[in-house]
Amino acid sequence: MEFYNSLKAIFLHLDNAEKAFLSQFNLSVPRFYTLFHIYNHPGINYMDLTDLLLCTKSNTTRIVRSLQKEGLIDRKNHPDDGRSFQLFLTDAGKDLYERIYPQYVAHVNKLMSHFSDAELNRYSLVSFHIENTLAEAILGGYSAQAEPSSRYSPQNLQEQNSPPHCEAEMSIYQGEKPNYSNLIKGEKI
Repeated sequence: MEFYNSLKAIFLHLDNAEKAFLSQFNLSVPRFYTLFHIYNHPGINYMDLTDLLLCTKSNTTRIVRSLQKEGLIDRKNHPDDGRSFQLFLTDAGKDLYERIYPQYVAHVNKLMSHFSDAELNRYSLVSFHIENTLAEAILGGYSAQAEPSSRYSPQNLQEQNSPPHCEAEMSIYQGEKPNYSNLIKGEKI
């Protein structure tokens, strides 16, 4: 239970930091990530957006409607499937996202600057393993949110449109699966 409580506390700290940061733009965390996913996947449908947000279809609909009312999202009929809709950011939505995202990256980098590169590597590998283990147990498959990659390194983070799922992930996972038990002790893989 101690490990679970630690993971929960980490989530709450990060969530509170994101809430505080995003509140200055009158955005909640789900509203920000909705803008993020639509910005990075123009024309995304409700089902795919729901999967990326890890929430219910009704929550996605509520968030999208709210952002539509504010003129940040546009909903269009899918050209190949008249029963579904595609979502796009309006010019105002793009402007807001492009204004917020660099500040968001700076915020994340500031939070992650408290860790060394070696710690970030080690913690990213462990969190990747934890997320995929839990996704397997809960969903019966691997999490699309926890793909190992160097795309979240501090030098690459500002060049990407993707917010970090493991914060400033600097994964060195390549090829063979690492021995995770050694990572927790701080040993090299």
